[in-house]
Amino acid sequence: MRKNKILAGILIAMTVMITATACGKNNTKAESTQETKQQAEASTEATTAVNAEVASSEQETSEGADTSEEEETKETQPLTANDAGDIKEGLFTSKSGKYQIMPPKGWSLDEDGDESVVAISSPNGEDYLEVTYVQGDDADGAREVYPDTMDEYKKLISRGEDMEFVRYDVKNGSDGSQTFRYALRYKTPQDGVRYYAISGSYNAATKTYISAAGTIGSTDSGVEGQIEAALDSLKLK
Repeated sequence: MRKNKILAGILIAMTVMITATACGKNNTKAESTQETKQQAEASTEATTAVNAEVASSEQETSEGADTSEEEETKETQPLTANDAGDIKEGLFTSKSGKYQIMPPKGWSLDEDGDESVVAISSPNGEDYLEVTYVQGDDADGAREVYPDTMDEYKKLISRGEDMEFVRYDVKNGSDGSQTFRYALRYKTPQDGVRYYAISGSYNAATKTYISAAGTIGSTDSGVEGQIEAALDSLKLK
């Protein structure tokens, strides 16, 4: 709209300038007639050019508004389980089909998420399995870079005698790639968490990060084995 007003102002200015020029001439009638004709033609061409520019600007504005409305509609649409993928015959497959994992039997897919962060919860809602998948320029920022040894990592996250490492296995590639798997057990639950285990990898060549993490709050010791089995089943396709 602002561009249209500017163009309209240019047209008015051109018309005033042409009219003033015509009034200031004191030449012969023939010259005056010729100049008037040339001025009229110039004014017509200017008007046509400005009108064309205004029409083009209005079309761009309309197209921009349509695009904004479409993007706004997409952003406001609530996410559903279908945006992440689905569980069939006990196997979860991401929407793009790029990875799979077998959650514990009877666990269900949370509704709010997409395949970049998938949450699957136990029937009692106390235990969770979460898969994170990022590919592209954001993959490096999505991951945690783990130190080579358990002792180094203990210094970063130690919470005293209440925490113990069940295992710690990290392998680093020369190009910055990394595979990791470790598990922690808390004698006194930390923020409701009694057991935590994670497994995953970062591929520097393909810029792909994927991890599966199990968080257990319930006191059922059998859930630990179910989580470990789920981590074993994580597979990139």
